[in-house]
Amino acid sequence: MYDVGAILEDDELREPLRRSVAQGLPPAYLRSVKLKITARCNLKCMMCRYGRGWAPPELPTERWIVRLSQMAELGCRKVHFSGGEVLVRKDFEALVAHAAAERMKVTFTSNLTLLTRERAKAIMRSKVSSISTSLDGADAKTHEGVRGIEGSFKRTLRAIEWLTRERERRGRRTRLRINFVMMRHNYAHYPELVRIGAELGASDVIPMPVDTKRDELRVSKRMIRHYNEQLAPEVERLRRAAGMSLEPARIYPFGRGSDSIREAVSGRYAGGYYQEHACYAPYLHMFVAWDGRVYLCCMTNGRIDPLGDLSTQSVREVFAGEAFQRIRAQMMEQRLPACHACDMFTEDNRRLATRLPGPRPGPNPELAPTPRRSLTVVA
Repeated sequence: MYDVGAILEDDELREPLRRSVAQGLPPAYLRSVKLKITARCNLKCMMCRYGRGWAPPELPTERWIVRLSQMAELGCRKVHFSGGEVLVRKDFEALVAHAAAERMKVTFTSNLTLLTRERAKAIMRSKVSSISTSLDGADAKTHEGVRGIEGSFKRTLRAIEWLTRERERRGRRTRLRINFVMMRHNYAHYPELVRIGAELGASDVIPMPVDTKRDELRVSKRMIRHYNEQLAPEVERLRRAAGMSLEPARIYPFGRGSDSIREAVSGRYAGGYYQEHACYAPYLHMFVAWDGRVYLCCMTNGRIDPLGDLSTQSVREVFAGEAFQRIRAQMMEQRLPACHACDMFTEDNRRLATRLPGPRPGPNPELAPTPRRSLTVVA
């Protein structure tokens, strides 16, 4: 979702959304999209299925261009590009430039190891709003142990320097954010990564508890307690000194109370929020996979039946279509299993819940989408 504060403050945005939720109507506008434009990747991350030679068919450049324009026509304000690794696509800069030309806020996630000076210049020419990359350790050994490729730590740091230099040269305000996938063998690196991020000119370091069912990767209850008691105070101090966000999820990504910690140990990072509260993302957001198949969000990619296909359908046909409407109704009664592992939209949903109708009681199994095989997905 994007800029929910503006939605809550603007009657022309809030009231159509409220009516859609209350009356089960198709949304009046689309607010944000996430486009996973490729499943290809040059790294071999231990927690991720992408890469390793997997190269399924992708939408061609011209189809993405048409769909981006249709998203803008529906009112989309933000588009986020991700993969796989976005830089494996030679047309990436063209897609970014077109989205920016359509007056959408453009952000993307990349490991940056394929970035060149020339590509850095092209990206900055397009007035990208935010770039997210990943550092999964404060040293090369730890980071490359996660990412699976020797030399990737150095290449990512070098690319960050190129981007910050080009940002300064052009006087851009592009934000650089560092994602940190927290696992049992690297969670203690968080304070040092905040320090490194500040030195590199990052606007934020974002802790992301690993999304996996593999116990050997998830942190234990003992580790969470160690983090909360011994490391979180230092994280807060360093973030404050660097001018980074002090919102609780940035400092205590596993939660603080016993219930939240118990949920986090099981990989349910929403802390039980969606047991009783709605997710409004289906009314504002959509996720599109590399081949054009559409899902609610990245957490449902491959875990539910597709809600449409942008290789053959328009954005409007899918977003207002029967499958999307069906799952909106279902989620107002009972959230999906993937929702309980998601902490991406929790704060936005808390804010929206103050002005929008809440969930309707009584799950209806007939409305539940067909679950698919579970995938470990790293945004």
